[in-house]
Amino acid sequence: MISKMTKRGLQAQNTRERIYRTAVELMEKKGLSNITIEEICKRANVSVGSFYNCFKSKNDILNEIYNVADDYFLNVVAKDLTNGNTHDKIIRFFHHYADYNVNRGIDFVVHLYNPQNTMFIKKGRHMQLVLQNVIEEGQKIGEITTEKTAEEIVRFLFIAIRGVIYDWCLYKGQYNLVEFVDDYVSSLVKVLN
Repeated sequence: MISKMTKRGLQAQNTRERIYRTAVELMEKKGLSNITIEEICKRANVSVGSFYNCFKSKNDILNEIYNVADDYFLNVVAKDLTNGNTHDKIIRFFHHYADYNVNRGIDFVVHLYNPQNTMFIKKGRHMQLVLQNVIEEGQKIGEITTEKTAEEIVRFLFIAIRGVIYDWCLYKGQYNLVEFVDDYVSSLVKVLN
């Protein structure tokens, strides 16, 4: 009986992953608002009922995209931010952020960067909390200004770097985003002393 449940569980997990991958592929090409659940299901070769067993709506796909990113920053990037001074850690954090966007591809990122996407401003996300912890540590040891809270500094930095990502989208990825962000953040962190 246990193996039967495990087989069902694996099948459900595979179906969820297939739906997710298909939705992301379609989103890269058309944007989330321009695809339908029926289209996702047809392309993934699953029933609409299977979709709703895995996700409540298309917005759940978007939430999953951000959950994957948050998990990456919490479990991978945070481990890379244990050594060095605070300015170096902030630069490395945004190096990872730029690299993550490049690896998603320009078409995908273009569709994420739109005013209807409020996930960028959702509070309590792991991605921002990883950076906030770095800044709080830097404030405790005097490497970062305390004139603003760590949360305010995180917002300040993300507004600037999202602007860079938006610019990269406008230029259709024609320049090296990672190098540009490294240079940009190196200049930007100087105002945080």
